[in-house]
Parts: sequence; structure tokens; C-alpha cells
Amino acid sequence: MKNIDTIFHFIQNNLSYEKFIEQLQLRQTPGINAEQIQDKLGIVRNNGSTFLNQLHKKKMLTKLNTRPVCFVPQNFIYRFCEEYHVSLKDVYNPDELFEIISANAANDPFEQLLGHDGSLMQQVRQAKAAIIYPPKGLHTLILGQSGVGKTTFAAAMHSYGAYIRKKTDKEYPFITFNCADYFNNPQLLLAKLFGHTKNAFTGADEDKIGLVEKANGGILFLDEIHRLPPNGQEMLFYLMDKGEYSRLGENTARHKADLLIIGATTENPENILLSTFIRRIPVTIKLPSFMQKPISERVEIIDYFFRYESLNLKQSLSLAPEVLKALAVYSFSTGNIGQLRSEIKLLCANAFLQNLQDNKSFHIDFQALNDKIKSSFFDIAKLDEETKQYLNMFSETVIITPHKKIDDTLLDHPTELYNQITNRLTTLRSQGINKHVIHDLLQNDIDNYFSNLMREVDDSTTDINTLYKVVPREIVDATVKLVEFAQHHLSINFKNKFIFGLCFHINALLKRTNKTQKLPIPQLSEIKKEHPKELQIAHEMVKRLEIKFNTPINSYEQCFLALLLVQNKENDSGEQDRIGIIICCHGDTTASSIANVANMLLNTTWLKAIDMPLTASIDKTYMKFRSMAVSVHRNKGILLLVDMGSLYDFGERLQQETGIMTKVVDNISTPLAIELLRKVLYKTNDLSSIYQFTITPSESDTDKKPAILSLCMTGEGASKMAYEVIKKMLPPEYYEKVDIIVTNYFDIKVNYPRLLKNNTFIAVVGNIDPQLGIPYFPIGQLLNEDSQKSFFKLIDSGCKKNKQEPIELNVYGKAKLLLEQYVRYVNPKTAVKDIEKFVEDINYPLESEDKRLNLVVHLGCMLDRCVHQDAIYFDDIRSYIHSHKPLFETIRLATDNLASNYDIKVNDDEVCYIIKVLETNP
Repeated sequence: MKNIDTIFHFIQNNLSYEKFIEQLQLRQTPGINAEQIQDKLGIVRNNGSTFLNQLHKKKMLTKLNTRPVCFVPQNFIYRFCEEYHVSLKDVYNPDELFEIISANAANDPFEQLLGHDGSLMQQVRQAKAAIIYPPKGLHTLILGQSGVGKTTFAAAMHSYGAYIRKKTDKEYPFITFNCADYFNNPQLLLAKLFGHTKNAFTGADEDKIGLVEKANGGILFLDEIHRLPPNGQEMLFYLMDKGEYSRLGENTARHKADLLIIGATTENPENILLSTFIRRIPVTIKLPSFMQKPISERVEIIDYFFRYESLNLKQSLSLAPEVLKALAVYSFSTGNIGQLRSEIKLLCANAFLQNLQDNKSFHIDFQALNDKIKSSFFDIAKLDEETKQYLNMFSETVIITPHKKIDDTLLDHPTELYNQITNRLTTLRSQGINKHVIHDLLQNDIDNYFSNLMREVDDSTTDINTLYKVVPREIVDATVKLVEFAQHHLSINFKNKFIFGLCFHINALLKRTNKTQKLPIPQLSEIKKEHPKELQIAHEMVKRLEIKFNTPINSYEQCFLALLLVQNKENDSGEQDRIGIIICCHGDTTASSIANVANMLLNTTWLKAIDMPLTASIDKTYMKFRSMAVSVHRNKGILLLVDMGSLYDFGERLQQETGIMTKVVDNISTPLAIELLRKVLYKTNDLSSIYQFTITPSESDTDKKPAILSLCMTGEGASKMAYEVIKKMLPPEYYEKVDIIVTNYFDIKVNYPRLLKNNTFIAVVGNIDPQLGIPYFPIGQLLNEDSQKSFFKLIDSGCKKNKQEPIELNVYGKAKLLLEQYVRYVNPKTAVKDIEKFVEDINYPLESEDKRLNLVVHLGCMLDRCVHQDAIYFDDIRSYIHSHKPLFETIRLATDNLASNYDIKVNDDEVCYIIKVLETNP
């Protein structure tokens, strides 16, 4: 066979139209280039290029004008132009094809199906092929369990058919019929389908057309088609063969019909349909159940249904993360996605009822789930590691907002359930019925409705024993009772750590009762106006303290207590409007490591991490990122931190697909991640301002002296205790480096701008957060050894800040940084230098930075394994070596040279894996 024929057969055997379309959808250039011909067929690159161009001139291949130039079979382009209604050309720029795909995707009904690019990708391809097959498409049978979305999928097929034919619903009708509705009356079922004449059967008072006639020119969808009787199946396959049918009661008359039939069944068609009928349905599409979908899709479906209910309610919903996890792992064996949707409607309806009665926020707690679904949550530990790792990303309360527009064209119309509940509540109240009876009646209504249809952030427990060591037990016990009293009468919860701050405040308050001190007195009139209830409770707390400790207390102390109550309410509103921040890096634990350090130093869990092992695909990693971004989005956008490469494109892709504003910061480092997280948590800057900081940093604060703010309401109590604690914590060498400024809540509000001229504030310690954009540490945390370590690391990082020009690392520099985190038995710096020589020796074309990085990191890990004598094995190694003989010999020789520097042996299995890395596109 001539070389030119060998090349053409190679291209035909190694490319598929489906893969061609998939690559365009991912904005990846498809096709074969001369370098690949050289690698795979051993034909020198220049000769390969000549043969490819000759095939192009013969109109056997189409050229894609990119670097390197790629070629695809011209029959792919013929089909592409026909499907996407574009003109045929000899040469295309890949961007042209990307835009055509994107423009069509916006109008493609299948794009609205969750999983269209995942678990339903093959099914969507089948469906599109069935719809566009000339002249009117291919009859199709959709298989799947109850509730998997067979009707929705059929509706998408119809919408796609109308779209590509440029027809309206009237011109291309979609008629649906459930054969089970008339299962017990076959005669009426056939009359419904095909129509009937007058007197065809008892009760047939006039001629009537059937659904087949109504569907003429379009699609007839028959759900539960296995309920169709044998004679009905025979009438249908006659219609399929001849395009003709008779109405019930007609003997000789024939009617014409040109339509496509789509059937759906939960049964095995071989067991319940006539073989003659099955033979006339050439396309069979099987839809996966809910549990057969990947975990990322299941979470996306759950988010979609909750968001849909949020739009109906016109209210935000908050979910405990355990709710999302339990729903995602529960096997809806009878109803699948349909049952899931009903469960979500039920949860939202109960939250709606609760809101109507006591005006509580729309929060769905784990206890709201039924027992079966709740029990599934406790089986998560038994699941595979990938699923557990994915679900572990959801540790915060999930906020669902109604602002994001979702496509509901494939969903049924919103139910009137919420209006019904509201109207029923109004009626029952007007009748003077007891509120508990009303609740039971409405709950019963909700339960009946759905039977017919078929996280809290957990602060660590405060260690009271530790508190007893620094504050008298009598004061601690009294404070606990005061907190319980305030919580009950204010109908709120206080953060657990609030008890520490209040203890120190009351301890100082009692010490100063007999002393005359000049304290900053809050404006009683303002507090009374803005926080009357808190002031009333504070007044009662002061009275109880006077009785308990038999001492008079100045009246203004109630103002301090009122402000403490206001400041320390447990409130998630900060998260409602917070910028989401996610870090995504190459490597098994790179992102997690950086996130853990930043979160620990800033006393939060808000920075989320997505690790991308070198074996993971870009698309799979993006799907993880998209799900995470949707879960943490709080209406302020997403800040994505990446190390390098194609991860940078995630931001634009997310913004296009979800509308979530996203900014991407690359070349991320631990110090920069800490600074950006600090800005997200404590600054008022919007997303654009924070992003601008990474491009044009503001004037450095390194000329100012670092400082810690020691603060309490008066400046005479907890702040002085905090000062003593900090002094004991800091090593002596820091005494000159860090200022500790003791002040009170009111003075700092006035003097903060002046203090900023000379100091950079690293942290605030005390019993009240001044809301100045500085990390706040309640004084009680500094009594804990682990918290002291975190606090000191933050102080240490603040003292070591200095001006540094960003260093632009090449591939080998980045590889060294990655290897420093993983390898144990080789020196990364030396290894990278040796690997650079190896890459030069093999002279293999590495067309992208990501591919070169993958190779260098892989080789570094290989050296580490071999030094430690950890063996790995390659399946079917003999045939693999045989099929890659020239390249294997080249790599084998270069590997031996590399190994000689470390006095190790590298086996053939490792060499085969190196070839795999070379041939794999990252």
C-alpha cells in the first residue's frame, strides 16, 4: 500500500464524526497533523505533510488552518455543513467551527438537558441522528425506569426536529398519549389513536379524528407503549410501512399520515412487544437511572430543582449540606428523577408553610428529610473515594437564589401549591381556628398532595473548663445563664464563642463597679432607637448581675451589653453577599494544601479547593469546578485561583454557561491566596476591585509597622487581658517588630484612619469585632493551643511581608515547585535539571506547556519511585512495546542515561508509561 493510502486509512480508522463534534464543543482543534503521522506511522514529518496536502487537493481531506495544520476527512465537513446549515469550504479556521457550534448550542434543545454532555451524551447523539435521518427521521423506542425523564427526552427530540426543520409547533406537532390510560378498554384506546366513525361502538355518536391525524407532519409520542394491545401494534406497524391507517369502524377507507413515532417503556421490549413491531423501530435509546449518573450530575439536578422552586417562591432557600448529600446518594428505586423532584417540592412546601406561620427563613434542615433518605446519608462512608471526595466539598450551608435564570421549557408548568397553601391559611385564620390545628390541617394537605404525586455551621463546643482557669467559676456560670436568658427572649442563637467574650466583659465590669473611670459612654438614645429589644434585655441582665453579685452597676453598662448582643448574633448574612473563592491546581493535593493553610490562618473554611491529579481530564475537573462554583455563589461572583495552563479558561467557560461573573488569578502562591482570601472575608471590595489588586497592587504596606489591635467595648477589660495573653505568646524578638494597640470599640471607630497611616493591622483580638476589615480572633480562642499556633502563623506572615517582583516561572520551575510537595527520595532541583537533559535527548515534539509539564512531573515521580524501589506494572506490555518499537527504543536509551545519575534501574513498565504520557493530550 502506498504511503498516501496508508495515511488516509489511518485517518479514517482513528477519527470519528462524534469525536470531531465533541472536540469542537470543548473548543479543541480536531484532526490529524504531520507530527502525529510521523509518530504513529514512522513517515518523516515533511513527507507526511506533503501527502496530507495531496489528499486535501484531491478533496479527500479538509484543512484546518492552525498550528500545526490539521486535517479531517471531508465527509465529516459535508455532514457538519448539512447539520449546522453552513456553506462548504476547502479550508476552515478552527475558530469558525467553534463559533458555529456555540451559536447552534444556544438554540439546541438538548443543551438544556442536564447531562447532555455527560451521562446522556451518547443518547443525545442517537436522538439527533434519528431526528435528522431523511426524509422524516427514524422511529425510536426510549427505554428506562419510571421517572428517568423519557417524556422530557422525547420532548427534546421534538424541539430539536422543529429547530433543524425551521418549523413551528403547529407545522411540526408533538402529540403525546399514555397507553396505560385506556389499558382496560382496548377498543377505546384504538379509537383514541386512530379515530372512529359514528356508531363504530356504543357511545360513538359522531365521527372523530384520532391522535395519529393530529400528529400528521410531526411526532406521535406513545408513553407506556407496552400497554398497546397486539392488534394496535399491528395497526401501527402498517402505518409505519405504508403511511396509511383506517379509523375504527371503517372497512375500506384509507387515510394518509406522515409522522414519526417515538415510544417509551419501562419494560424489556423483547418480552412485551410483537417482534414484527420491534423490527420496524430501528433506534433504541436507553436512559440511565438517577444513581447511574455521575455524582456531579446528581448534585446539578438537585440544585436545578431547588432553584426552580426558589423561582416559584420568589425567595432564597438555604439547605443544610447534609440535605444535598443525602438526596445525591439516595437510590430513588421507584421514581428516580421524578421522585426526587417530588421530594424537593415537598421539602420546599413544608418550608413555605413554616414561613407563613412564624415568618422563619426558608431553611431546609436535615431533619426535614424522610427517614429513608436520611438513612442514606450515613452510608456515604461506604461509597467510592471519588464520590466521597466530591461530596466533601459541600461543607457550608448551600444558598439557592431565585435570581439566576434557568430554562424551564422542558419542565411542566409551576404548580399552584404555594398559592393554595396561602389561600387555605387565610381561610382557616378567618375562621378563628387555633394555630396548632391550622398547622396540622395544612401539613395534612401537603402530605396528601405529595402522596398523590407519588448545614448548619457547627462551631466547636466551647471548652468551659479552660474558661474556669482564667475567670472565676461564679462569673462563668452566671454568664452562661445570662446567654441562655438572652437567647430565649431575643429568639436568636449566639455563636458558642460569644460566652468567652461576655465572660471577660462581665469580669471587667464587676471589677470597675467601685472605681471611678472615664469610659466612652455610648449614646443611649441611639441604641434605644436602633436596638430597643437588645437594650431591654441588657437592662434585665444588669439587674440580675446586681442581685447575683450584690453590687450596684452603672446604668450605662446596659449600653455596652446591648451592643455586645447586637454584634454577636449568629448571622449568615455575611455569606449571603460574599464573593466565592475557589483554588484549582495541578497535582493530587496542591490546591488542598494551599487552601488548608489560608483557611487555618484566617479562621475560616471559605476558600474551597479542587485538586487536579495529572491523570484527571480537563473536562472532568471543570465539571467539579462548575458544581462547586454554583454551590458557593452568593450573588457577588467567583474568584478562581489557578496555577497555570488550561485551568485559566474555566472562568470564561463558567461565565458563558451559568452567567456567574468570574475572575481568574493565575500563578497562584500561598501568600497571594492568603491575601486574596483576607480581602474576600474582611474587605468591602467588590470582585473587580479584588481582581484589580492582583494586576496593579496598591502601594505596599511594608513601610508601615505591623500591629495587633487589642479591643473590648471599654478598653479596660478584655482588651487588657488580651494584651497580656499576646505578650506572653510572642517571642521576644517580635517585641520591636509588632505594636500591640489597646483601645475601645468607640475610639477605634474614630481613630482607625489615623492609625492606618503608621501601621498595618494584622489581627484584632478581644470580645467584639469592630468590622474594620481585619481578621478577628475572640480572646477565648487564644486560650486554646491550636488556635495560638494559627494566630502566631498569621502574625509571622504579616511581619515577613516585603516587596517582591512576581517571578515568571518556566515549565521546569513550575515542575520543581510541584515536585517539592510530593517527592521524598530525590532532590527536585537536581532531578528537574536531569529531566531537562532527558527531554532534549528524546527530541519528541511537545506542542503545549501542559504536556511538557506533565512529562517532567511524571519523570520526577518515576525517579522517586525507583529510588525507593516501588514497582508499578503495565498491562499487556509485550504487545505495547511491539506496537511502539522505534519510540520505545529511543525512550529506553534516554531513560537508562537518566537512571545512571541515581544508580537505579528503570523497568520496561515505567518506559511504557512514559510513552503513554507522551501520547496523551492533557
